[in-house]
Amino acid sequence: MATKAAGGNWPSWLRRIAAYTLLILVATGSFWFSPAPLTEDEYCGTYLHLGPHAGFTANCDGFVYMDNARQPARLLEPRAVRQSRPLFILLGTAVGYPVTWAVQGLQSSGLLPAQVVQKLPAKYQPLLGFYIGYVLLNYAVLLAALLLFRHLYYRLTAGQGSRLVLAVLLIFLVSNQITKAFFWTVHQQMFTFLVPLLLLYVALQLRESGRWRAQLPGLAALGGLLALVYGSFVLGLPVLLYGAWLQREKQTTVGLLLRLMLLVGLFLLPTLGWIALLKLRGVTYYNHEAEAYGQLVWLHAVWQQPLPDFLQLAGRNLLRFLATLPAIGPFVAVAAGLLLWPRRPERTRFSSRCIGALLLLQTGFLVALGYYKDRLTFMLVPLLLLLVAGVLLRLPGRWVGIGLLAAALGWHAWQVLRYGPFS
Repeated sequence: MATKAAGGNWPSWLRRIAAYTLLILVATGSFWFSPAPLTEDEYCGTYLHLGPHAGFTANCDGFVYMDNARQPARLLEPRAVRQSRPLFILLGTAVGYPVTWAVQGLQSSGLLPAQVVQKLPAKYQPLLGFYIGYVLLNYAVLLAALLLFRHLYYRLTAGQGSRLVLAVLLIFLVSNQITKAFFWTVHQQMFTFLVPLLLLYVALQLRESGRWRAQLPGLAALGGLLALVYGSFVLGLPVLLYGAWLQREKQTTVGLLLRLMLLVGLFLLPTLGWIALLKLRGVTYYNHEAEAYGQLVWLHAVWQQPLPDFLQLAGRNLLRFLATLPAIGPFVAVAAGLLLWPRRPERTRFSSRCIGALLLLQTGFLVALGYYKDRLTFMLVPLLLLLVAGVLLRLPGRWVGIGLLAAALGWHAWQVLRYGPFS
């Protein structure tokens, strides 16, 4: 009977995946018809024309990702630009080669005319399979984020959330400046949606499940591997340390400190192993983000210069970070406004405390980066949307969902019609 029940769930999962896939394709596909850039100075990359009134930007970072995925050994070269994200390159390799073989098969059979490929910029033609492979990875990451958001939505609203409200919130996740500029190109920005949701999921599991807390060493090693996929996964370490802290009453202070040190060591182990491998090849590990943009390493200034100078630098960087907040201003404003609503939700166990703590963690991380872009700050939006979801339970009336749907559709129309962003 259990097997039958489990099998009976597949149709609903398949329908859900199909619905979310359709949502992603419709929302991001409509961006093809957004206004094209007027000059090449407004974007970094190549604008690919799909027709007289349709196209999208292939980001300039993508060529290195694709070239490295085709030849992963390039990561072992001195000062390789993507050397700090080797597992993302290997994911591109794992997906890119099968897609390349499929493209070659279509070309050989005549199903993919040679003229179509020849219309691409020359440097992209041999990399078409890898380009498609990375876009498929974008789709997989965004789909995973939508599915995880749905799970967290019903979990945090104790199953009382509205399906219509969920659909509205998902529209905001798939229609925004990040998906507009980066879904159809080779980049890592789809992790902007997945990372914060995954952090929240792990935090809730550690808080509620002793079984998960027992698996902390394995989770630390897995988190360290994910940090070699995308840098923001490093935020998983504080979450795992929080899980260990939850067990503080069951062990001595020395035991707790040793456990925390073990988790830190296991989390760092994949990166240290990668650095050691490079060293064996006679190559010094190179982190492009740290060297080119000063990400995090600018904090070393606290030991290298007088305190007043450091405070001046920190203040200047804080202002630069605050300048990125208008990009997520509507989400912050709605979340703050709804939090002031006087009614309290009944018979729910929605908790904003964990979300608030993670928002503070992410904000601190973004401030400390030393490199500030609107697309990085957008990492706060998925958790802000979940915060809004919980507070919406306070709002009475059946017309709330319909009003929100109208607002979401208006938001999407504005995203399509507005000029930019392109990268």
